[in-house]
Amino acid sequence: MAGQSRTDTKFAEVCKPVLAAAMLLVSLAFSTRAEAVSGDQIAAGRKFAERVCGACHVVTQQRDELPVLAPPGPSFAVLAQRPALTEQSLREFLGSNHRNLGPAEAMPNPRLVDYQINEIVAYFMSLKAGK
Repeated sequence: MAGQSRTDTKFAEVCKPVLAAAMLLVSLAFSTRAEAVSGDQIAAGRKFAERVCGACHVVTQQRDELPVLAPPGPSFAVLAQRPALTEQSLREFLGSNHRNLGPAEAMPNPRLVDYQINEIVAYFMSLKAGK
């Protein structure tokens, strides 16, 4: 190892396991986050979407009533299967004002806050995954 001192080599040997442990902790944190999304947040997203979006969209297939809008907007199940729908694109869309969509560009702006966006994204991603 030309140009490296013994101290540099020792330091590198000590750092490798520490770096590996740090990377493991980061990956565990992300997997825990994904697991945390799976239960209550999905249910909250479905419930919120039924209240806010259900007047125009079929949010779930198990509904007692149809949307007021006739014909309704695309169902959430159909939207979730669109290849262009990603978690990031959905977050951007939900954070926007929605005004350029729908018949006569009439989709309302629900003015969602971060936790509502997180819940709706969790619900959509569960639909996309077929859960």
